[in-house]
Amino acid sequence: MSLEIKERRIKKETIKVKYCSYYLYAIISFILLSSGALADQDRKEKFTATIDVVIADEDLPGLQYVVVDSTGIIFEFAGGLKNIANESPVTRETAFMLNSSTKVFTAAATLQLIGKGKIKLDQSLSHYFPDHPYGKEITIQHLLNQTSGIPNPLPLKWFHTETLQENFNEDAELAKVLADNNTLSFTPGEEYEYTNISYWLLGKVIEKVSGESYCDYLRQFIFEPLAIKPDELSCVMPSENNLATGYQKKYSFLSLFMYFAGASQIYGDSENGFLSFKRVYHSGPAYGGLYGTSRGVAKFLIDLLSDKPELFNAKTKDLFFAGQKTNSGEPIAMTLGWRTGNIDGLPYYEKVGGGPGSHSNIRIYPSLKIATTYLANKTQVQESPISELSTLLDAPFIK
Repeated sequence: MSLEIKERRIKKETIKVKYCSYYLYAIISFILLSSGALADQDRKEKFTATIDVVIADEDLPGLQYVVVDSTGIIFEFAGGLKNIANESPVTRETAFMLNSSTKVFTAAATLQLIGKGKIKLDQSLSHYFPDHPYGKEITIQHLLNQTSGIPNPLPLKWFHTETLQENFNEDAELAKVLADNNTLSFTPGEEYEYTNISYWLLGKVIEKVSGESYCDYLRQFIFEPLAIKPDELSCVMPSENNLATGYQKKYSFLSLFMYFAGASQIYGDSENGFLSFKRVYHSGPAYGGLYGTSRGVAKFLIDLLSDKPELFNAKTKDLFFAGQKTNSGEPIAMTLGWRTGNIDGLPYYEKVGGGPGSHSNIRIYPSLKIATTYLANKTQVQESPISELSTLLDAPFIK
């Protein structure tokens, strides 16, 4: 066992303070960052040390974390292990699977095309993509704000290994999923209910109106204008040396549940109490298929925080963050792509992502004009714990 792993385990056993307490962590971090007796570099080193403790406390193999404002990165962290077996560390260049955090880029591409007049928010999905079983009532707005009524089946079988990617037929897989889930849960616009299928369908709309594949559209019109390099954000799986291996605790209810729910085909080897995952692709890139680094996400966030973003005009940017309501006028905690929330009255927008072997969050604090993102290589599929970890990490920057 390496010295690094031993030290992390010793930290976890000996530190009795529960760092999941948001307020305690905020006080400690604020003191470390704001003390006039410490140089800036010392502050960063002390805060990095507290994140190391959080990694151990949360039992995360590895983590990337970044904080930005409109001028650039103001804090950056990369630590822990991207591969437990060979003890290789997470670096700033390590890529992670973004899972559902991908959806905010799908929403951005859709809003961009709305701004260009190629898509209408109130137009029926059927106008752009008629090959679905849900009728003509679903609009683009319903898909973006998750009020479509489309079912949300457990997507644990919507993965395929890297070796199958070359011959994988996404359209055939989508057709099968639609056929198996062909009845709406409620009338479109009636209520909020999250579904991966809605954003998978948005990917098809993007392809139809742009004439490009979903991944090519993102590359040409989202990533390249922001100088986001392929190794920073892409639909193409990074090399084994650059992609963090996904993990979850081997002996856990989650591992047992996922095994019987159909995820056994993507399990890899067991390593130091963790179960690893094979290198896999999502069946639909538009709902969860991006791989990338916190630096790649940071470039996207920096543009959104700027007064004159590269990707949007002012009207489209405002639309991206516009609050949404049901047909009856009831507000929902969604914009056209972001979940909304607040911390003691401080509002934020976020898009969490979770799946086998990884989880992430992308968050914007509009009143503070800062944004954060973290990427981790451990399974988490519930929205609340992912959001709570963002709050924990962000504490020193928002208090």
